[in-house]
Amino acid sequence: MHRKVCLLMFAVAVMALPGLAQNSKLNGTWKLNIAKSSFGQFPPPTSETDTLTVKGNDFKQEYTSVTTRGEQKLMRSCTVDGKEVTLTPDDTRVQLGGIKLAKMQCSWEGSAVVFLETANFNGGTLTDKLTFSPSDDGNTMTMDSHITSATMNGDRKFVYDKAEASASMAPAGAAPMAATPGAAAMIHAGGDPPNLSGTWKLNVSKSNFGQIPPPASQVDTIEDNEPSLKITSDQKGGMMGDTSNTSALSTDGKEVTIQGAGGAVVKSTAHWEGSALIVNSKVDVQGNPVTVKTTYTLSADGKTLSEASHIESGMGNFDLTGVFDKQ
Repeated sequence: MHRKVCLLMFAVAVMALPGLAQNSKLNGTWKLNIAKSSFGQFPPPTSETDTLTVKGNDFKQEYTSVTTRGEQKLMRSCTVDGKEVTLTPDDTRVQLGGIKLAKMQCSWEGSAVVFLETANFNGGTLTDKLTFSPSDDGNTMTMDSHITSATMNGDRKFVYDKAEASASMAPAGAAPMAATPGAAAMIHAGGDPPNLSGTWKLNVSKSNFGQIPPPASQVDTIEDNEPSLKITSDQKGGMMGDTSNTSALSTDGKEVTIQGAGGAVVKSTAHWEGSALIVNSKVDVQGNPVTVKTTYTLSADGKTLSEASHIESGMGNFDLTGVFDKQ
């Protein structure tokens, strides 16, 4: 089983760890879209900007809200493990102005984080259930609020747009950014594709595995006899443990079936885009479809092979990049 299919097995393992796969679409800076939001009986803010940070099961919401009474900087944070936490008055995990929370509880609901707050209010108890839900494309986030107390019940819906830097924001007259070797290979349109044959050793320090533990070592041996491509991968340590697998691809776009870990059936197609090899794979994991797009790019001097993988599932998306040195 070559490295791309190993990544599929990583995805299988990741889906068993709620915080790893589910956090990617919530991370980022979000601008409140007041026109698309609804505030019920509560007055709306003039503006709001939220920054969400999710690392594993650690969740943090930092936001600046502007109202007719001025600007407030507020913060929530919790461990998304479903456990109820009793708070002391000086607990720094929740800073909501004059509101003092007595308890909080955070849990996953699919790709959404549910933050349940409990406060003492007018001699009774008030709860606010906040559900942070990303859209499928990751461009929109919704925070649904359901407030319950002995004297008040109400619902609010906050709709946020992802705030990202635009290429059009580059300074006027700035020189165009030079393409990295990998990017240059992906946009190259002419000439014959490179031959990827050789023995390739993973350079762990130059690779990026995100929140997934990297292997201790990995060596890939590639036999590139177009359109046949055979990859043997020997890996030590990491989430997958020690593995040694061989698989075959066809770079003319024909679908091949690869037997994955635990009996999973992986279907893959491969094709060249200029000098970049694109491998698309899909597997069904306990009723959940998982797809992986891996882009293999060879450096201009033929000494470095990069494998950039984008993994998508119903539980979330994430990216991994392995950098290999030729032996």
